[in-house]
Amino acid sequence: MNIKLALCSVGVGAWVSTAAMAAPPYPGGSAYGGLYLGASAGEVLYDEQGLGQMSPTIALFRIGQQFNPYLAIEGRIGTSVSGGDSFGYRVNSQALYAGYLKGMLPLSPWISGYAIAGLSGEQWHRNYERFNSNDVGISYGLGAELAVGGNASLNVEWARLANSDNIGYSYSADQLTFGVNWHF
Repeated sequence: MNIKLALCSVGVGAWVSTAAMAAPPYPGGSAYGGLYLGASAGEVLYDEQGLGQMSPTIALFRIGQQFNPYLAIEGRIGTSVSGGDSFGYRVNSQALYAGYLKGMLPLSPWISGYAIAGLSGEQWHRNYERFNSNDVGISYGLGAELAVGGNASLNVEWARLANSDNIGYSYSADQLTFGVNWHF
């Protein structure tokens, strides 16, 4: 009985160690450095004083350079796929762009949490006062990335875009996205 238990333990131990060696050390593949490209889709939760929340649907593309398991830089560009409306008021983003410093914390071989901070810009188009505006400001957010194999990873993210005002009415815009990255 003890011999069978010992053989099972050795077999399970060998299997676990082989699987652990095959697993990447964190999302993004076996090598931590390098270029990555990605795409995301989601919504911007646009809240302007005196109006109901509007949620335009967006698509974003990103390019990044990861320097080590903990640090990357990232550039993004995107636009609205459809506008958001509330009680006859409508807003969409003609352009979204950002540059971020990305700090990552590997939580397991497959999952990593991250925070972003940098500058973002938005070109808003509205069907009411100050129809078009360009806003640039500090942006920050939180996310998580899950390695799915083949140098691909999935991510989910929340980001606060630049806050500003529209002819004296302040607004905030939060971005919620789900995406995929390809690491080279």
